[in-house]
Amino acid sequence: MRTAAFKLHYFLLYAVVGAYLPYVPVFLGHDLKLPDSQIGWITGCYGLAVVLAPPVMAALADRKLPGRTLVAAGYLLSCAVLLAFAWAQGFAAALLLSAAFGLAYTPLTPLLDGLTFAEMARTRATGTPPPTYGALRVWGSLGFMAPAFVLFAVMYSGLASGRAAMLVSAAAALLAAVCARLLPRVPPEPRSAAVPTAAAWAELRRPPTLALIAPLVLLFASISVFYAFYPRLVVEVGIDPAWVGLVSNLGVLFELPWIFLAPAILRRASVRSLMLFGAACMAGRMALLAVVATPTTVLATQVLHGPVVLSLYLLPPMVLDHKARPDFRNSVQGLYAALCYGAARFVGSGAAGHAAEFGLQWAFALAAAFALAAALWLALAWRDPAVEAALRGSR
Repeated sequence: MRTAAFKLHYFLLYAVVGAYLPYVPVFLGHDLKLPDSQIGWITGCYGLAVVLAPPVMAALADRKLPGRTLVAAGYLLSCAVLLAFAWAQGFAAALLLSAAFGLAYTPLTPLLDGLTFAEMARTRATGTPPPTYGALRVWGSLGFMAPAFVLFAVMYSGLASGRAAMLVSAAAALLAAVCARLLPRVPPEPRSAAVPTAAAWAELRRPPTLALIAPLVLLFASISVFYAFYPRLVVEVGIDPAWVGLVSNLGVLFELPWIFLAPAILRRASVRSLMLFGAACMAGRMALLAVVATPTTVLATQVLHGPVVLSLYLLPPMVLDHKARPDFRNSVQGLYAALCYGAARFVGSGAAGHAAEFGLQWAFALAAAFALAAALWLALAWRDPAVEAALRGSR
């Protein structure tokens, strides 16, 4: 298995969004002077685009084109859109470009995950144990952190504003496109009678899977509020905008041990208990930001980011890969992205944007309500012994 190529691509995939996510609310509010309600719809429109693109691109990877070809195309389109975004003026242009970036970029996560799981399965079939998903995905966390150091230096010195984040993100996307040929060329599976997207949708609607996906939609609605308005809260409590990236990366720093130690954690704790713990951490974190918005709270709540990442970004793709057949491995990841990265983000960011018009604390209160509902749903409805046996036994 080409471990180095996958590590590089997870690093670059998350470097793109590591430059974009922490700074785009500051860019929109501080540079473009847009109100919170418009910022909410701009970030939510990015999520609406995700509803469309990942299932289509994932189905193409299952049936028509090698995944790495689609990955290269997605990076090139992302680069072009980000360059245009850097010089956007006004609400309408930012709204359209946010949607365009969502269409170009968001299929990349399920496509790269699909390639990873396919190559892991092929390696396992030869009798060689592949690396764990967490050992590869942790490079994404490192990639998310990397742009913050560059951006802090140029912004703190006064040489650039939030626009520089869009340019750094574009540069990471261009480098990733150049490096796409390092990924293995995994051809689509032979055609089966089932349409891959339909087969994936049927799996997501099965009771054990649906009982996990439905609460995850609520959790992603909650974290979309965090991504849209946490940078604005950092600035509102008196922290200089130049520090936004580094403050946001405190959470990523705390997630690293959880991802590194995920195999050991899974040997000692059930998947269900980890999902519940992550949801509870999300609810507590959002509630604290709603009720006690001080610099100390803004910084201290980042310690809760690790369990949240484990329950939202590491465990669900592993669960879905366990449930997918090879002929719809990409499609199940694509539909998951559409529902959780897309529809949930659109609803969460849009609703929170209007709540934030009355004060940022109301946006975070809404996020806390989403997360609490998700935790209760998981506690009451989700149990999957087959997943527990597979993930705890193999990871």
